[in-house]
Amino acid sequence: MLEFESLNYLRLQQLADSALPIGTAAHSFGLEMLVADGVLSVAGLETFLRDYLTESGLLESVFGRAAYRLSDDLPNFEAGWQNMNERLSAFKTGREAREASASLGRRFLQLAMNLGEWPVLYRAAQVSRLTGGDVHLCTAFGLAGGVLTVSEDVTLLAYLHQAVAGLISACQRLLPLGQSQASRILWNLKPFIIETMLSGRAVSIDSPNLSCFTPLLDLGVMRHPNLTTRLFIS
Repeated sequence: MLEFESLNYLRLQQLADSALPIGTAAHSFGLEMLVADGVLSVAGLETFLRDYLTESGLLESVFGRAAYRLSDDLPNFEAGWQNMNERLSAFKTGREAREASASLGRRFLQLAMNLGEWPVLYRAAQVSRLTGGDVHLCTAFGLAGGVLTVSEDVTLLAYLHQAVAGLISACQRLLPLGQSQASRILWNLKPFIIETMLSGRAVSIDSPNLSCFTPLLDLGVMRHPNLTTRLFIS
C-alpha cells in the first residue's frame, strides 16, 4: 500500500511540475498589463499574491476539490462535470483569463490521459467535447488527483503551489525579480497556500457565499490585448 501511495504521489508531483508541457509559461493572467501600468512591482508582489490566494486561489481550490470528489461519483459524473466547469467559467469574467484556464485545462487533461489508463479522464474529455464546454485547469487537476487517490488536501496544495509558482515565474520575465528573491517570495507564501487550502474545506461550489473579487486583475486581463508589445498570451 505504501509503495502504491508513494508512486501516485510522485505522479501527482509530475503533473504539478511547472515544466509540464501544457503551455503555462505563455500566460500571465493579466499580470503583464498590471506591470505595464506600473501597478505591480517587486516590492508589492508578495502582498499581491497573498491577496490572489485569498480570492482566485480559494475559488479554484473549491472547484478543484469538487472535481476530486466527482471522480468517485460516477452516476452523477456527466452532469456534475459539465455544471462545475460552466459555473467556474461564469466566475472568470475576463475573456483572456477564462480562455487561458480552459486551454490549459484541455491540454492538461489530454496529457494526463496519455500517461495512463484512467477511464474517468476519458469520460471527462468526452463530456466536454460533446457539449463544447470548457475544461478548466483546476478542475482537471482535481479530477486527476482523485483518480490517483492522493488525498484531497495534498492534491489542492500541489495545485495552489504550482499556480503561485507559475505567476512568480511570469513576474521574473516582467520585473527585475532575481531567482533568490523569487524563491524567497514562494517560500514565504507557503503558509498562505496551506491557509487557502484549509479555507476551501468549509466551502462548496453550491455555497451562497462563494465569490471571487479581483477587479484590478480582471481589468488587467481585459486590457491586455491592447498592449502594443506582449510577452504573454494573457
